Amino acid sequence: MLDICRENELDIQGEFPVYEMFPYRVRLDVENQDVYLDKKRIQCMRPSSFVNTVKANQEKLKKVRFNAEGFAEELAAAYDLANAKNNRKPGYNMYLTNLYKFLTPMSRFRKDYDLQSFSYDIARLYAEFMNGMTTTKGGRVFAFGPARNGQKSIRILDANGREQFLATICFF
Repeated sequence: MLDICRENELDIQGEFPVYEMFPYRVRLDVENQDVYLDKKRIQCMRPSSFVNTVKANQEKLKKVRFNAEGFAEELAAAYDLANAKNNRKPGYNMYLTNLYKFLTPMSRFRKDYDLQSFSYDIARLYAEFMNGMTTTKGGRVFAFGPARNGQKSIRILDANGREQFLATICFF
């Protein structure tokens, strides 16, 4: 399957039995001969059919309209809440994974909006950022910051399909 993914130019990371095909998590259940795409069980099929399924799902995601300014505004609100709770001042580089917890405070919310979906939205915001969008709808400036802790980084693919690791964001 790995060879077929690479032949079809699908990004794949991980180790058996869990892989990531951004923005999806793929888990192989050898005992039951099942493949899980995120949490959805995909009936056992030929590897090339599975790869085509993943590519089709990725294309669907790319076609969904993304409101970068609205998402940045929601991130800024979560950032302000996290700063207030932790007695931090604006301009503090906050881990994106910490902001995710403020965006989804309850576990049932995380089922609907998991970390993979959040990573995909961050990747889309990062693409807009790289194209010059540096302010929210409300006029606040934001910037992605350096990674101090590699384990708290979020792995994304940029607009050119290159792997990037984003860890922090700050709003001024």
